[in-house]
Amino acid sequence: MNNKYYEKIDYELIDKKVAYHGKRITVDELHYRNPRTDQIIYREHVLAGNAAIIMPITDDGKFVMIREPRTPIELKVLAFPAGMIEKGETPEEGAIRELEEETGYKANYIKELREVYPAIGYSNEKTIIFLAKNLVKTHRHLDETEDIEVLEIPIHEIKTMLDNGEIKTSSETVALLHYFMYEERK
Repeated sequence: MNNKYYEKIDYELIDKKVAYHGKRITVDELHYRNPRTDQIIYREHVLAGNAAIIMPITDDGKFVMIREPRTPIELKVLAFPAGMIEKGETPEEGAIRELEEETGYKANYIKELREVYPAIGYSNEKTIIFLAKNLVKTHRHLDETEDIEVLEIPIHEIKTMLDNGEIKTSSETVALLHYFMYEERK
């Protein structure tokens, strides 16, 4: 990272153990020593890997979004297609795959917009946000447990929802703010 405001931490790792290892995440318990205070700091890290979120736009000016049950908050949530980037895939390949799997659209144009860390207080997950255009309708390939509804929502309607605070998820908020601040003006 080439930013004068970010720097590598100088905490000394004292010990680390795997508290949980699942299909999607690993949870580590760690102890660090802060060299300035000599204090021991306990942390739990959720190791999730890298994910892609795809902001698809149809030729007629609609965002392709999904509505999917999210059990941690017990709501069906409006979101962009997203998923983990698999081993051996580039972020772009993962984004294209996830878009088609979840929505049945293949993108002939994809552009990386930015990277974000949605939960840096406890997770290393990095989310890479992509813009997808020149969409071609194909077929969905949902995982057997996925319960996804595909929606096409006019851009002006999503902008109103964003303005009214109706978009609640961090990745969608960042993606939309980026789009409306930088991409829409081009």
